[in-house]
Amino acid sequence: MDEFASSTLVAAVGRALTGAGITTTAPHADGALLPFAAKRRFLTGVAARHGLLPLLRVGLVLPELASDPAVTALLGARSPLDLFERWGRLERFTHSRHRVLVHHAGGGSVAAEHVGPPSEPPVPAEDVLVLGLLTVLLTMTGARGLTVAAGRDTPRTVFDGGGFTAPPPGTDTARWRFTWTSTAPPAPRAAPSAGADDAGRARRLLAGDPARRWSLQALAAGLDTSPRTLQRRLRPAGGFQRLLAAVRAEAAAALLVDGRHALPVVGFACGYADQPHFTREFRRRTAMTPAAYGRAFARHPSDKERTPWTSPAERSSSRAAPAASGAS
Repeated sequence: MDEFASSTLVAAVGRALTGAGITTTAPHADGALLPFAAKRRFLTGVAARHGLLPLLRVGLVLPELASDPAVTALLGARSPLDLFERWGRLERFTHSRHRVLVHHAGGGSVAAEHVGPPSEPPVPAEDVLVLGLLTVLLTMTGARGLTVAAGRDTPRTVFDGGGFTAPPPGTDTARWRFTWTSTAPPAPRAAPSAGADDAGRARRLLAGDPARRWSLQALAAGLDTSPRTLQRRLRPAGGFQRLLAAVRAEAAAALLVDGRHALPVVGFACGYADQPHFTREFRRRTAMTPAAYGRAFARHPSDKERTPWTSPAERSSSRAAPAASGAS
């Protein structure tokens, strides 16, 4: 079975290395994904020639990628624990071979491990790349006084707020511990105008962070009302669940029309639980699978003839999709 990696991530590695004065050639991809083996060869080659520190520091270019839908969804995290939950959801969506397994979370710390199949666990170059990305994401989403260590028996500090330090040779780079002293509130989002109708205000709030695990209670708190009152006021629009489904489908449709993003990235950024959930719910509203919708309506001609990623179920249901659709 072919496995793939994010071309956006590999391009970010190339950008970070160039910024550090390191000349290298990142593997090229025509679309949103590239072969996993090509990504691994590239990272291990960089580590062999330049050590682990340049890869650990790749996360520093994340502010330049804030418009990428997956990065935007990750940056919407409202706490460090929410960030790890979103990261895990992204891994499930992309069917990542390697996962971040959280062993402990709470009390201002997270203990985690970068794991993979027993026959082919992640290599140190892959470990430190993900570790650096999570470290920068934590700082960008409000973790203050952050310290990050790698290692099993004698963890070594690789980040202390002042910058990154490469782990010494022999360090178990797959074992991590993140600790922080406090968290800052998330950056304020534009509040829905008080004069708007309730459904419109709720729609704008939901659309501001479709990747969030929304509940009626959370939406009501954001609108400064009670869940019971909000439920009553949303009834003419079909209720909370129907409104949330509509907002997510609209956000997904916009990204699919844009045509530059892989299906797993679109589904994750729009808050679906996993790929089957994305396919099922999107088709329920449009009568088309996400893949078929993207092929039909993508603005970029180079992407209209190509589906970046589909699951077997997606390919099967796509063949059965009708040629035209309408919102239901």
